[in-house]
Amino acid sequence: MRGKIRKEKLNPMISKDDSLNRKGQSPHANPSARTFDEYQCSGNVEVDFAALCNLLGIKYSPSVLIKGLAHTRAKKSADGSTNTNAAPSWSKRCLQVELDNEDPLTAKSLKIFGWKVDDHIIKILQKMLPSLSKLQKMEFSLAGLTDRAVASLLSSVPLCAHLRFLTVEGNPLSEQSYQLLLSESSSLTHLALKNNRMGDGGARLIGSALSTISSTNKKLLALNLSFNSIGDEGAAHIAQGLRLNRTLVCLSLSNNQIGDVGATQLARILGEFALTHEEAEERIKLMERKAAEPVELLSPLLDTQIQLRDGELMMPGNTTLVSLNLSGNKMTEKSLPVFLKSLEVQSEGGGLLRLRLQRNGFSPGCDDYVKIKEVMAPREDAFEKLRCEETDTMKKEA
Repeated sequence: MRGKIRKEKLNPMISKDDSLNRKGQSPHANPSARTFDEYQCSGNVEVDFAALCNLLGIKYSPSVLIKGLAHTRAKKSADGSTNTNAAPSWSKRCLQVELDNEDPLTAKSLKIFGWKVDDHIIKILQKMLPSLSKLQKMEFSLAGLTDRAVASLLSSVPLCAHLRFLTVEGNPLSEQSYQLLLSESSSLTHLALKNNRMGDGGARLIGSALSTISSTNKKLLALNLSFNSIGDEGAAHIAQGLRLNRTLVCLSLSNNQIGDVGATQLARILGEFALTHEEAEERIKLMERKAAEPVELLSPLLDTQIQLRDGELMMPGNTTLVSLNLSGNKMTEKSLPVFLKSLEVQSEGGGLLRLRLQRNGFSPGCDDYVKIKEVMAPREDAFEKLRCEETDTMKKEA
């Protein structure tokens, strides 16, 4: 039971001998360090976070709440009295931690909800991350992140070996820096960017991060962009990013402002489409390089199924994407035939296993929507099987 986890004395000035005997703290931890840089994190979030807050002189440091415990543990001084640095009782600021088991060194999830994350907190998280060997998920909801904080997070992600899931929700950024989290250096596989007022400008940057002619994200498997006021222009940018991206498996654009124009662009990249002039030129360069160098080049532009037809190079559509959510947008019946056509082409070579189009501007009984549901019905079972396999894989990796 997590309730059996011993209450820690969080004062960083306790003796070194005492610290080595405390359950859950490694012999490398150094709570008696006099400066922030000297402190060596133990991997025990409750101990390290409080100590680092103290060393940075944070007057009212957020509490650490271990998921499953009935209350947040109070910070105590070495003599057992309540620490004056503890947050006032009316404060609900806390760092929520979920452990993999009773061992305090097995933090697998960190969550900050509803309070401002300043530069000090980001600095502390950066300091702690390398010691959190089991950490898989981080969530920042309504946390007031800045563009600089997001850039700092990006530099911190590789420091945590198993961190793959990141949620940044309800954090509008003036410079729309979310695309940094999709950079080639990022190891994230699941990214949720819900409710950030991203708009078409932010979607343009996200689309470019998914892929351009010369670069593509090769790590991200799932991307959630719901509730972001993305319209037709933004959807077109996302579709552009999916032309050459062959990694993303799940995409949610639900509850945005996407109409028929943007939806049609997304539907077209699922089926066969013509290469642009720039893409055709890049294909030639890649083929020449492949012939001249004994290296393996991986690019959709080298797909052997690309064919010249009626003066255009026709490329197979994106069949890597298996889940697309466009529910709660502004589509009408006009864009449904394009989806139906692409789905029928995909039926011979993989592709979407789940398509969500509910709560749009067409009747659930219209002919094309009924046909789409008929095409997708047998694929739903395959999608559920895929999700179960992914869950099992994650458990084994953990």
